[in-house]
Amino acid sequence: MPNDQHRARPQSPDQVRGRSFRTALSAETLSSIQTGALQTLYRDRGFLKSPFDVALYLQLIGRLRPASIIEIGTKHGGSALWFADQMTAHGLRARVVSVDLSPPADLSDARIQFVAGDAHDLSAALTHDLLASLPHPWLVSEDSAHTFEACTAVLRFFDNHLVVGDYIVIEDGVLSDMAERHYETYEHGPNRAVERFLSEHVDTYEIDGALCDFFGQNVTWNPNAWLRRAR
Repeated sequence: MPNDQHRARPQSPDQVRGRSFRTALSAETLSSIQTGALQTLYRDRGFLKSPFDVALYLQLIGRLRPASIIEIGTKHGGSALWFADQMTAHGLRARVVSVDLSPPADLSDARIQFVAGDAHDLSAALTHDLLASLPHPWLVSEDSAHTFEACTAVLRFFDNHLVVGDYIVIEDGVLSDMAERHYETYEHGPNRAVERFLSEHVDTYEIDGALCDFFGQNVTWNPNAWLRRAR
């Protein structure tokens, strides 16, 4: 029996619903942008969003006008603050719920509810009563561990709660196109999870190709992963 060190790594899916997972950006360009994205701050907190996705989330917030944003993976809290501020800037009543294994203890904002929880089992953190208190439409951002298991667990959990018109975004599938070896440890998790989920929900979800290709073919850190519940 081969040991774990020598086991075959999963392959990234080539496409889903006729759409390639590859981005139009070169590996060299991806590396340069990723270097900057990992250094981005918002209100002095780690933000870690690519410039493309900042713009794409703005387009989606303006169009969807979400009543609730649910973020899985808080990190430093910069993106939760940004989501809340963008809702306020759009004239929306900001309601953000952000889930993390270790929510930031030094950040308090009346518009944001930080919840301790594990992406692999969200039922303990996102209880029935909490979810029932969140008005739709929802914008869900999965930005936690970027593994197949975590992304799949998040997709399956929210499948039971999303309604027609809600969005769920699975972040960082573009890691599969990164040249740096350390990104191999994610084993194409986001893209594999999206491909598997969409194959199991053929008529329920649609890929928002207009967002994915807004700047060019999958010029986003979330290739084929801006998903809208269609039925």
